Amino acid sequence: MYSRENKNMKTSYRKISNEESGVALVAVMLALLLITAIAAGIIILTNTETNTSSNFKDEQRAFFAAKSGIEEARDRLRLGNTYTLTRPTGLVGASANSVLYILNPLNGESVQPWNSANKYVDDEICNENFSGGTSLTCTTASSGKKLPSGTYYTSITANSTFAPGTGSVLDWKWARVNLKQSNAFGTGYYVNGNSASTGQVYWNGNSECLSGSKCTLPVYVITALAVTPSGSRRMVQMEAAEDQITFTAPAALTLDGNNDTFAGGNSSNYVVTGVDQGGCGSGAGAPSVPAIGVPAGNTTDLTNVISGIPNNRTGNYTGSGSTTPDVEAVTLPSSMTDPTTLQSWVSELKNDVTQPVLNCPTGCSGLTNPGTQAAPQIIFVNGGLTMSGNTVGHGILVITGNAVFKGTVEWDGLVLVVGTGSFTMDGTNTFKGAVVVANSVNSTGGTLSVLGAANGNVAGGGNSTGGIFYSASCLNQATQLTTFHSVSFRELMN
Repeated sequence: MYSRENKNMKTSYRKISNEESGVALVAVMLALLLITAIAAGIIILTNTETNTSSNFKDEQRAFFAAKSGIEEARDRLRLGNTYTLTRPTGLVGASANSVLYILNPLNGESVQPWNSANKYVDDEICNENFSGGTSLTCTTASSGKKLPSGTYYTSITANSTFAPGTGSVLDWKWARVNLKQSNAFGTGYYVNGNSASTGQVYWNGNSECLSGSKCTLPVYVITALAVTPSGSRRMVQMEAAEDQITFTAPAALTLDGNNDTFAGGNSSNYVVTGVDQGGCGSGAGAPSVPAIGVPAGNTTDLTNVISGIPNNRTGNYTGSGSTTPDVEAVTLPSSMTDPTTLQSWVSELKNDVTQPVLNCPTGCSGLTNPGTQAAPQIIFVNGGLTMSGNTVGHGILVITGNAVFKGTVEWDGLVLVVGTGSFTMDGTNTFKGAVVVANSVNSTGGTLSVLGAANGNVAGGGNSTGGIFYSASCLNQATQLTTFHSVSFRELMN
């Protein structure tokens, strides 16, 4: 038998046990609640990250779509391809073709950037200051959008090469092309230090400019809008200028080297002149240069070249000098001062060729595509070249071996005989632009430590006027490339 004391102890244990039996349940419920809260937080955080990532991806999609619109416009500015656009002429508002829109509608949707009621309206154009004597006037429409009035634009559709109508259709809606006006984008956007000018902006090969003999290439402003199916909008803008090879002719004929020689033609019809000649679609007017130039400080070369000109033909060599024959010591550009930099410059030109490089270790005969005035070429001959007949070429011709011209060959632009440095004219050849002859390699093709002797030889002269005629306009055309580079790039708030 249990004693009363034992019985009381059992009762006490039962009470304690019954009281603690609910604690475990509460602890489990709290743990489940905590786990649920953590799981919910993770789900919310994951959804937030997913949405953020999705939004970022969509924003990036719109950004790169807008850039693709910019790139279509930039590529279509190039002349000579099947999808070339008609470039705007005159500053914005000056005429009906001062603004060009390239439209890229999706599935027949309406894209009218000039329409204030259109969802893709170009209300950015009125944030730019086109006040340079143009007729552009911006007014606020009933939609609240500020737009120009009048007919100031033309439009074309996107090219399927860049914006396919099926499959992965790009999201850009339109790209606007117009000429750049100084001060068009507000304070700090003027050029040449002129904060008051509202004239057209040009490119001189190195920087933007307003005026000057080398300010000939227009700067275009390309603006593009992209809108994704989810509604993300991005607008970007680029200033683009046509690429140009920077070259200043030291003379009509430059013999770049040491111990240079020249054998002038006996014909009374043969001429070398540094007086600017019109050509290649433009007139004359640029300052004169020497007829023949040799490196400054090289009196031996001056003597050699002058002595190679027949005494009764000295009057056929005219240019910026006051006496004839006009043979002068000239300051050469840095790219022409030593064999290494000269070869490097020529190699850069090789990257700009408009047709495959001609490898002619034993010499080539003629060119299959010497170019035209409308489509000048950049031709690189790795070796010698002999041209004959009545060929007329346009652009830049680089020859690393011996150069021989016969018959009635004419070249309008720049001829660089850089390598063996041997240049021969035999016939009534005509060069409008400039010719540079330099001996930068040895007999095995290795680069010399110092420039060697460049040689110019006139074996003929012909029955009509032939020779070398300096022409700034032909040089400008030859050194102007077909591609456009980005001068600046920015994103606009839209």
